[in-house]
Amino acid sequence: MKSDVIKRGFLKPESLVKVDVILESGIIELDSLLGGFKAAEITYIDGDSTLIATIPNQLCVNTYRTFNSSTIYLDGGICADPYEIARYAREMELNERKVLENIHISRAFTVYQLATFIDKILENEIIKHEPRTLIVGKFPSLFFDQDVPFQESQTILQNTLERLQDLTADYNLITVLTNRQSRLYSNKVRSIIQKQASETVKMKYIEPCTYVDLLQKQKSATILHMAKGQMRLEHFGLVS
Repeated sequence: MKSDVIKRGFLKPESLVKVDVILESGIIELDSLLGGFKAAEITYIDGDSTLIATIPNQLCVNTYRTFNSSTIYLDGGICADPYEIARYAREMELNERKVLENIHISRAFTVYQLATFIDKILENEIIKHEPRTLIVGKFPSLFFDQDVPFQESQTILQNTLERLQDLTADYNLITVLTNRQSRLYSNKVRSIIQKQASETVKMKYIEPCTYVDLLQKQKSATILHMAKGQMRLEHFGLVS
């Protein structure tokens, strides 16, 4: 594996060295199925499982633990929870203050704010903070604003995804988009997202399990929900 020796803030994107970088979520079945979240790729997680709300928190913590690096967390639906991030950091026996200092949260309340941030501001934030991971939470819920014409929202969605794809590739980011909601969206919207994402992860909860499907790779797995606070030996590196 090549080492990441280039400091990203001082070089133009096209001169960056792409390295094989993988981040795990801490959910054993998901990480085994997906092979980890990979740099220079967009992974889209969609469904109704409660696990979708916890994955960004764990990715933030594991980014710091694995790479001693930061995360940019763009919150599109008031889903970022610093308290849960801190709790998971304590479970991993990390300094929660240092972890939180390395998570840069920005919130968008309209589709226009989200699109403007990604198009005009995000690259400067990437250069400033040199993150390893980029998370966009509650994506694409803002694109269903009734005040935004459907055709316009699709155009903005397409442009936003293309911009995210460019930044992900240029800066070798691990980019994760999450959407936890039961509502269905049109096949057109679904196809736009899947076309830009390297992998789409569908997570469907049917008590007591979450069923996980990788749409591009056509692979699946089942996650058995355990009691709250119950952890496996794998979380502590005691099982290979």
